[in-house]
Amino acid sequence: MNDLWGQDIALDSSGQARVAANGELVLTDGVDTGVQDIRLRLFTRLGKLFYDRGFGSLLHDWILEESTAGNRAAFESEIVMRVEEDPRVVVGSVRCTVTAWDARSITALASWRFLDEDTPMNLVLQVNKQTLELVIDDADPRSDSFVQAVAVS
Repeated sequence: MNDLWGQDIALDSSGQARVAANGELVLTDGVDTGVQDIRLRLFTRLGKLFYDRGFGSLLHDWILEESTAGNRAAFESEIVMRVEEDPRVVVGSVRCTVTAWDARSITALASWRFLDEDTPMNLVLQVNKQTLELVIDDADPRSDSFVQAVAVS
């Protein structure tokens, strides 16, 4: 199973490494590794990683745009395309719906299935246009939310 998922250092809600009470780093395992990888891809601006210019997304480009049918469709398509880039995701299983978009915020729901998993995964993306903060919440209330201040250029 680790061949499909691998492991990574688990990140907390601020994107910092999680540390156990004994001082050791906490690692992700199984599906949690895949979900964390997708969250990181959506947060990271495309081209910002010097060692992998193809990693990331262009979600940041849509933050200050107006709510039009074209902008909503492009935002949803960007999420679908980036989630499908994860090789553990079943191609064609990714869905994204913008549930709210106004002058102050954007909210979207993304869902997909991983290979060999029957349960769909869900993330809620929320952008506060005034503070330029992007929050990606797992639909599973036991997990940490990722919060990032987004620099719009």
